[in-house]
Amino acid sequence: MSVRTLNYLCRLLYRGEYKRFMKPCSVEWVQNEYLLDLLRKNAGTVYGEKYGFSEIKSYEDFAEKVPLTVYEDYEPYINEISEGRKNVLTAEDVTLLEPTSGSSGGKKLVPYTKALQREFQRGIRPWLYDIYKNVEGVCDGMSYWSITPVTDGKSYTKSGIPIGFEEDTAYFGRLEQAVMKKLFAVDGSVKFSGSMEDFYFQTASQLLACKSLTLISVWNPTFLTILCDFIRDNINELVSLLTGDRREQVMDGAKENRFDIIFPDLKIISCWADGSAADDIGEIKKRFPEVYIQPKGLLATEGFFSFPLTGETGSRLSIYSHFFEFRRLSDGEIITAEKLTPGEYEIIVTTGGGFYRYQIGDIVEVIEVYPDSPPRIKFLRRSGISSDLCGEKLTEEFVRNVCKKLGITDHFCLLAPDGKGYCFYTTAEGITDEILDGALRESYHYNYCRQLGQLRRAEVCKVKGDPAKKYLERLTSEGMRLGDIKPAYLSRKTDWGKYFERK
Repeated sequence: MSVRTLNYLCRLLYRGEYKRFMKPCSVEWVQNEYLLDLLRKNAGTVYGEKYGFSEIKSYEDFAEKVPLTVYEDYEPYINEISEGRKNVLTAEDVTLLEPTSGSSGGKKLVPYTKALQREFQRGIRPWLYDIYKNVEGVCDGMSYWSITPVTDGKSYTKSGIPIGFEEDTAYFGRLEQAVMKKLFAVDGSVKFSGSMEDFYFQTASQLLACKSLTLISVWNPTFLTILCDFIRDNINELVSLLTGDRREQVMDGAKENRFDIIFPDLKIISCWADGSAADDIGEIKKRFPEVYIQPKGLLATEGFFSFPLTGETGSRLSIYSHFFEFRRLSDGEIITAEKLTPGEYEIIVTTGGGFYRYQIGDIVEVIEVYPDSPPRIKFLRRSGISSDLCGEKLTEEFVRNVCKKLGITDHFCLLAPDGKGYCFYTTAEGITDEILDGALRESYHYNYCRQLGQLRRAEVCKVKGDPAKKYLERLTSEGMRLGDIKPAYLSRKTDWGKYFERK
């Protein structure tokens, strides 16, 4: 089959889910049907019996009987699942445990069931169909989807449950995976590269060998810029594998740092572009000035929350995926999706993977609501305290705003604990310890800790080379998937000086 035929086959597979999503509906009815069906199916589980799922007949019953949760509430249950116990959080078997990062920097294991995978597909399918339908030329070529390198080999729990997907396409159904693998410009073999350097080389080699690349889907925009810079910095070795006009085309594009020249058929790049990631999109635009960059919707290892539609800002709540509640930031009231009005909210989600009333920790802005279709939202930031050595309560959003005020968001910036204070790793010039200290002390709690002598003055640590790449390499070496590593201005991890090259 031709590439075009395979793309149209994918489009055909996704059409039904797209039509259902776009059809006028009662958001309240859709959400309540999902919730009551999920509770009925899991009423006989350990968790369901503890919280009386069989007695719940309405959302009001659910909110009264089932508590709000965070990941730590599930750890004892996940330990039991790891040891082989069934019917714990879900009646359905857990097919794997997917690692992701915790709020304190530790690793979490999220249980995956077939139901949860189907719920992801209910968001992925209409999103991709919308791209196929509305982005002209995307069906004519190949796609590059993020692939996570295997750093420690495949692992399992004592009872034999796999830990981790091998690549991001595992979120698709089997038929879709079979079709899409024929459309991928980079195959799954790169995940077994012996080192990160080899991973980048093998990925770059296959991308440059692709005759027509029309779609790129990655998570972290800095990963794509690192990959582009790797191609530029290793261009002589990479083009030795190419011939004729293609070799000249790649050389010309690399000289100008113009990757729209290297990939002239590219129509769309999908990546994070909200929250902290917004500051990294400028680098993508420099390399791909003529390419449509579509911000991803809100999704996490735990669930699929929203996806973009072409021509709209923000993304639509994926109401057929999970059950959603929202805590309004202005007054703390928790409401359901049909009661939303424009404003800022924290998302609470219930999924087929066994997380109930789970506080994911993401803050969104509700941009617009509609009488008969899902609301449009936009990711703003993570909620809660991100770093708190002795009461300073520094957050990701505050540190990002400090960098904005200093005018250095176009440089690498990362604040991290270092002993009794913080180290600010940056490629920016002209930022002294005094300037940084003054900016950080605009935080009441941070300033108070400095006044008490609990915190020493933060130190500016100027770095060179490619610190964004080193940042990704450290986190992947510690077991995180590339798809879970979000752009950050603040880290709770220490010892970053061992990984960055100082000036």
